[in-house]
Amino acid sequence: MSGVRRTVLVLAVLWIACGERGERSGGAGPGPRDLGSEFEPGYRDVPTEWVGPMTVDVPAGPDAGNPRPPAADRRPPTADQQLPACPDQPPATGDERPALRDAAVEPDWSWERKARRVIDRTTLAAAVRKVPFELPEGFAVYAARVAEGVGGPAYVLYQAGAGAFTQEFWPASTVKVLAALAALDFVHSLGFTGAAQVAFDSGATDTLRAIIDRAIRVSSNEDYDLTVLVAGLDRLNEEFLTAERGFPTTVLERSYGGGSVRRSPGLTLTEGARTERVEARRGRASYGCADNGNCADLFELTEAIRRVVLRSEIPEAERFGLDAADLAALDEALCNADSSYFLDGARAAFGVEPRICHKTGSSREDEALDHGLIEDPATGARYLLAAVIPGEGDIPEARERLATLAEQVLRALAKQQDGLVLQPDAGVPLVVQADPAEGGRGRRGGRWVLTIEAACADEVAVWVDGRAVEAAPAGEARFTAEARGTRGGDHLLIVLASREGTPIGYRSLRARFGSP
Repeated sequence: MSGVRRTVLVLAVLWIACGERGERSGGAGPGPRDLGSEFEPGYRDVPTEWVGPMTVDVPAGPDAGNPRPPAADRRPPTADQQLPACPDQPPATGDERPALRDAAVEPDWSWERKARRVIDRTTLAAAVRKVPFELPEGFAVYAARVAEGVGGPAYVLYQAGAGAFTQEFWPASTVKVLAALAALDFVHSLGFTGAAQVAFDSGATDTLRAIIDRAIRVSSNEDYDLTVLVAGLDRLNEEFLTAERGFPTTVLERSYGGGSVRRSPGLTLTEGARTERVEARRGRASYGCADNGNCADLFELTEAIRRVVLRSEIPEAERFGLDAADLAALDEALCNADSSYFLDGARAAFGVEPRICHKTGSSREDEALDHGLIEDPATGARYLLAAVIPGEGDIPEARERLATLAEQVLRALAKQQDGLVLQPDAGVPLVVQADPAEGGRGRRGGRWVLTIEAACADEVAVWVDGRAVEAAPAGEARFTAEARGTRGGDHLLIVLASREGTPIGYRSLRARFGSP
C-alpha cells in the first residue's frame, strides 16, 4: 500500500503542476497571487477575472509565452519602465487618523535663503587645493550639479573660498545680463518686445535687441549703459531686482561707459505700427551699495543665466515673463559670447569641447570673473559654475588661473553622485507635522518627532537644515522621523518622497518646531 500511496501522491503533484502550467500557457490569465502580489502593488486593482488585454493604467498582465518569474525573484520596475498608477482618491472612510497639523511657517524662506542653508561647504575644499598655485585671498567659487528632479531640474550646491554669497568683489561686466533682462522687462510692461526701435532724446537709436546683443556678446560698456537707461534706475532696483525674481541683494547703480545712469533721457519706442513716448526719468534713491556702485554675489549672478538657459525646464514661476524671441536672442548671445575664461579648464576636464553659456567680467587691476552653465556633450552632465580671482595687477594671469580652477572644480563635481538636492516644490502633496519627543530636551537641543504624509509614496528621505534624518513607515502613506539636537524655532525641512525607487514628490519648507 505504501508503494501505491507514493504513486498516487506523485501523480497528484504532476497533475497539479501540469494544470498550473496549462493555465499560464493557455491564456486563462494570472492566478490570485499574481493579481495581489505585495511585490507589485499596481496589480491590486486588476479584476480577479481575466478579461483579455489590460485596459487599466497598470503594468500589462503576464505574457502567455513568457511566464512571470516566481514572486521571490521579482524586482520593482526600473526608472525607465512605467510605474504602477497611483490612485488619485481620498482616504478610505474607515481611516480615522487625525489630519496632520502642517509645520510650515509663512512667509516661506526665499530660494536664496534656502540655498544658503543647504550649500555644501566641504566637497570643493580638496579640489581647490589641487590647483598648482596659491589662490589669492578673496577668491570665491560657486557651483551646482544639475540633477534630474521631480518635474524638472534639481541642484546640488557647492561653494569654496569666500563662497557663493560674498559681495567683496567688483562684479564688473557680469551684471550686464541683469541689466539686459531689466530693460526687456520694462518694454514688455509697455507691450513691446526687444525688436522695438529705441530712439533716445540724446541721439542714440537702435533696436533694443541689438543693444543687448552687443552688451552681452562683446561686453560693450556703452550698450550696457543704454540697457540701464531703458530699464530706469529706480524700476531696475525696486521692481526687477527683487527676492521674488531671485535677486534679493543685488544692486546696480554704476555706469560703465563713463557717464551716469541715474537719469534716463526721454525715449520713443516704435514697433510695427505702435509708437510710445517714455518721458525722462530720474533715479532718486541710493540703494546701499558703496560709492553708488554695483553689488552682486556669484549665486544671484548665476541665477539670471540659469533662468534664461534652462527656461524650458524650470517651473513657470521661475521664468522671466518675456517674449520668447527675446529670450532666444539672449540665450544665443550668452552661448556665443566672447570666449569663456573657463573654456580651457572645462576642455581639459571633459576631454571634449564643452558647451558654455556665460558672461565674463574683469577690471583693470582687480578681479577676473566668469559665470554660466557648462555642459559636457559626451555625458550630458551640466553644471552651473561661477568664480572670481583677484588679479593683483595681472588680469591675464588671473584669467589663466580661472581656467585651472574650473578644471579642478569640474573634475571634482563629475565624481559626485549624490548629495542634498534643492528644487522648487513639485509632485505629490507632502504634509509635515513636528512635535516635541517625550523627554526630548537636552543640553545640545531637543528631540522632535516628524510625521510626514506622502500620498502614494513607499519611502521618504528627510533633511533638517541640510542634515539627513532617518525616516520609517508609520502606516499607509505616513512616515515618522526623529530630529535630534535641534532647538525649537524655525528650520529648513526638506522631504523627498519616492515610489518604487522613483522620486514622486519634493517639498522644502520653513518649518517651526515647537514655540519660536
